[in-house]
Amino acid sequence: MLRHIPASFLSEDAPMNVSLKQLRSTARVLAAQYDVQAVARYVETHCGQEAAALRAQADDLLENRFVFCDRWDMEPCRIPYTVAPGQWTHSPNGDPEWVFMLNRHDYLPKLWQAAVLTGDGRYTRKVTASILDWIASNPITLEGTPATRTIDTGIRCMNWCRLLPFLLAGDALTDAEAKTILHSLAEQFANLRQRYLARYTLSNWGVLQTTAICAGSAWLSGVLPDGLEAWAWEELRTQLRLQILEDGTHWEQSPMYHVEVLNACTKLLIQLQAARQAGCTLCPAAQDALARPETVCAEQQAGPGEGLDFASGGWLEQAVRVMSRHVLYTADPALFQLPQCDSDVTDVRDVLARAAALLPDGGIFRWAAGEALDMDSAWQLGAPGIAAFEAQPAQKPVQCSWNCPRSGNLALRSGWEPAAHFTAVKNSPLGSSHGHADQTHLNLYYKGKPFLVDSGRYTYREDDPLRLELKAPAAHNVCVIDGQSGGTPDGSWSYADYAETGPNYFAEEGGAHYVEMPFHGTLRDGTPYHIIRRLMVLDEGVWLSVQDVICRGEHQVREYFHLAADVQAESIPEGWLLHSGGAALKLRSTHPFTARTGILSPCYNEKQDGVVLVGEIAMRDRWTGCTLFVDKDWTAEPAHVYQAGSTRPLDPETVSAWTVRSGSEKAWTLLVWNRENFRGAKVFDCQGQPVYGKAVVLCGETHSRRTVRLK
Repeated sequence: MLRHIPASFLSEDAPMNVSLKQLRSTARVLAAQYDVQAVARYVETHCGQEAAALRAQADDLLENRFVFCDRWDMEPCRIPYTVAPGQWTHSPNGDPEWVFMLNRHDYLPKLWQAAVLTGDGRYTRKVTASILDWIASNPITLEGTPATRTIDTGIRCMNWCRLLPFLLAGDALTDAEAKTILHSLAEQFANLRQRYLARYTLSNWGVLQTTAICAGSAWLSGVLPDGLEAWAWEELRTQLRLQILEDGTHWEQSPMYHVEVLNACTKLLIQLQAARQAGCTLCPAAQDALARPETVCAEQQAGPGEGLDFASGGWLEQAVRVMSRHVLYTADPALFQLPQCDSDVTDVRDVLARAAALLPDGGIFRWAAGEALDMDSAWQLGAPGIAAFEAQPAQKPVQCSWNCPRSGNLALRSGWEPAAHFTAVKNSPLGSSHGHADQTHLNLYYKGKPFLVDSGRYTYREDDPLRLELKAPAAHNVCVIDGQSGGTPDGSWSYADYAETGPNYFAEEGGAHYVEMPFHGTLRDGTPYHIIRRLMVLDEGVWLSVQDVICRGEHQVREYFHLAADVQAESIPEGWLLHSGGAALKLRSTHPFTARTGILSPCYNEKQDGVVLVGEIAMRDRWTGCTLFVDKDWTAEPAHVYQAGSTRPLDPETVSAWTVRSGSEKAWTLLVWNRENFRGAKVFDCQGQPVYGKAVVLCGETHSRRTVRLK
């Protein structure tokens, strides 16, 4: 337990357990092994465009103009606003999230980096002035202010800790300024402990606080209040053990916040490795987190969450490993994350590049990262990390299916080339308040291009109706009963009701995949409902989606398909033709769809019109319908299935059956049973082939047919 922190400790004249002279000496060792000039040369050689943008942004910062457009800004804003020094709680656009971004100080490292690239001392002086102005303007209190929220304090302190070795190693800080900053760090760290809430143990907020304290303790332990370091390490281990599910997914169900937690752990790992290399004495908990894991699985063959063990040494590295693995396998063919549950469409290659540099046997991450590091990763890693990245041999991933049963997420791809087909579905518990009512949501990419997508998040503002609209089921590719099923958001972070998901079923064989995703709940009048989506996917580029809706009485069901921004929809007699670049899909369905205007938000604070296909069905008690997606040049026709001894085909609600042909050479018949057969023969006939099962694919024509039974 943290001991009482006397007020004298938090004053600028308070004694520290380590001399400033000693800290400057350690800082010089850290800066020397980092090798600033080597990093600058790498950036100029490999990241020319990013470096030019960095210098332009640094010039804006000199004039107090702020643009939040970094890849992992949680609430980006690309509109520049000017805010005078000292105005740390002023929001020029009325969004409180802008104030939070301002106080995280993610932009301060850019000023220092610009100073390194240009040799212009104005940038470094602006770093110092900004930190000192923040300290003078923002008293640290138990009540907190918009400038001192705990999550933002953790992020801010992590940025200060990353900058301090370079500021202390040179003449950027006088002794008085250094003491002011160090005492403010100690005060903020102590304040985080004093304001720590039980719910932070299960929140990304908590990880962003404890990782900052642990990073500071790596070489500033003499500055920290007694007991704080031990508490932070113990709490971080508990946080990660609870938050990272056994399949490697962060429990909050948001790829954006999965990466935020991962990035915080990665920054901590970089700081610890640098401190160890510099000869700093690490506490036993830090040494345990850095220890070599007792067992390391072969990364190219490793499954979801494999190798993660918080009871053994090396748990921090393993947490970074399994979370990075999840990022890779759930990214789209262009290696962008999906806008699921308060996430943006974001390039994840920088995350994977850092994993490649930090993790032994990280060849799959090296392959995904590309030929060179991005600029931000190069600055984070320093010369040793750049060398490790370049020495890591690239290994193309071999696994194309990523099933995460603990979190309810599944990603499928036909291969790892940019033009591969890709499918991602989600049927999971809510997770945190970042969760959307998106049970059974389907993302569909054909020839590498997105066709069916999530609508995104756009804003967190309570006064904007789009916040609730984009969290609601109708913003996703799902079925909704009477506008009620799935869940009803009633606030930016709350729901009036939310459906319960059942366990998903998944099976695959020989390029054929089948998943069932059930959920249930009650309508506002108390009527119970049950919805199950059955999805069959063929690697050749065929999707059969079946919606089975049970709800007593008469109801209206709407099925939504949100099309990606580049998709053009054309109504044709058979259904719809969907074009995107050189790729085109044909939509066939048992029920008609109409095109409406929807909203797409690929990034926070950005929105655009999109097309949403809506099917409307009047049902009584139970309705089952299916939709098929195939290449525009392929043929697709309903198939007939007969119970043995009968000449009457089964109705399409009992079995969804389609035959797809890609010219004269290849054919597939997809069979999905939606009703139990409890009377008569249990064997069926389809195209002269005896069939038994609940999900079956007949591959080929009659003379050379292969049967794949997935259930």
